[in-house]
Amino acid sequence: MATTIADARNIFIQCYQCGVCSGSCPKSRVLPGFLPRRMLFQMINGFEERQLESGLGWECLTCGKCQVHCPQGIDIMGLVRDMRSKMTSRGVNGLVAHDSILAPMYSIMASPAIKPKKSMYLSDDVKTDPNSKTLFFIGCAPHLDAPFRDDVGFKGIDVTNDAIKALNLVGIVPAVLDDEKCCAHDYLWRGDRAVFEAFGRQNAAALQKFDTIITACPECYRTLAVEYKDLLGIELNVKHLSEVLAENIDKIKSKDRGEVTYHDSCRLGRFMNIYDEPREALEAAGYTVKEMTESREDALCCGVPTWVSCNDENKKIREQKLDYALATGAKRLVVPCPKCEIHLKCLQADLSEEGKYPIEIVNFATVMKESLEED
Repeated sequence: MATTIADARNIFIQCYQCGVCSGSCPKSRVLPGFLPRRMLFQMINGFEERQLESGLGWECLTCGKCQVHCPQGIDIMGLVRDMRSKMTSRGVNGLVAHDSILAPMYSIMASPAIKPKKSMYLSDDVKTDPNSKTLFFIGCAPHLDAPFRDDVGFKGIDVTNDAIKALNLVGIVPAVLDDEKCCAHDYLWRGDRAVFEAFGRQNAAALQKFDTIITACPECYRTLAVEYKDLLGIELNVKHLSEVLAENIDKIKSKDRGEVTYHDSCRLGRFMNIYDEPREALEAAGYTVKEMTESREDALCCGVPTWVSCNDENKKIREQKLDYALATGAKRLVVPCPKCEIHLKCLQADLSEEGKYPIEIVNFATVMKESLEED
């Protein structure tokens, strides 16, 4: 269960004030004065109001790097999420990138009367089975295609189709839900619990009919597997695409396909402890995975959490990430998360950075589909 300000005080009293959280925080490197340790100190010593009014809770990447290194195991991410909820209630909001495009889309989808018709995004060569007990949860990747395909080269519809094709190629023919709604990950992490619950309740009855739910999005994975259970009491058996392909390694044929480097997304890695499976699947397909300077538990995030605070400081984090990727010598950076792909490609598309990051950024689903299809 996530920590809240109300119930966390006894936990925070255990804080060593060792500074490990601040020392490991990527945002602390680029934003002077942003220190998780200071935030915890103020919460422990009765300065909640000062912290909330400062708005600094919006600067947190919610990447979880501080939390995995905390010797006391303090739920810092739960605290930040609760802080954001309280800040939202009093109008202390963070700047949400692309909100003029995304907010209306999600607002429309929140209506129970709206049926998204997700199957319209599927290509003719994708195999699905309405009677299957395995569901592929499409998520919002196809919706993000329109605003980002031309600008940054993100092809969300292709990612969706590639993921299902990869499943087909290892013998899995899943069902899809036409009226599937957004998992509402972003609203939860932006402090809007009401919208999160509204989406969750609309999804619940349909999702509970399936034995297994597979998704190609780490944020959907985390939300459906953990937050639905903790906050809505809905238990689902959820797997990320990489786990399913790792379970079917015997159906993946290996041949030399060269070197790639792999980006550990925060929700898939630190939040769900999925590190080996995507690497195993890539290696089974014949790729040599070259590790970045910071990887696995220490991986640097893509720098833009839930579309919040897309600013110059966060741009520096993305620059560092792509510098790490280039230093491996690999020609391709494999990314398991649609949003991470968008954020990193956005840096490449920045006219001020033109030609600075000559590495192909490609979704894990697409890489695996290509490999399986070749075989």
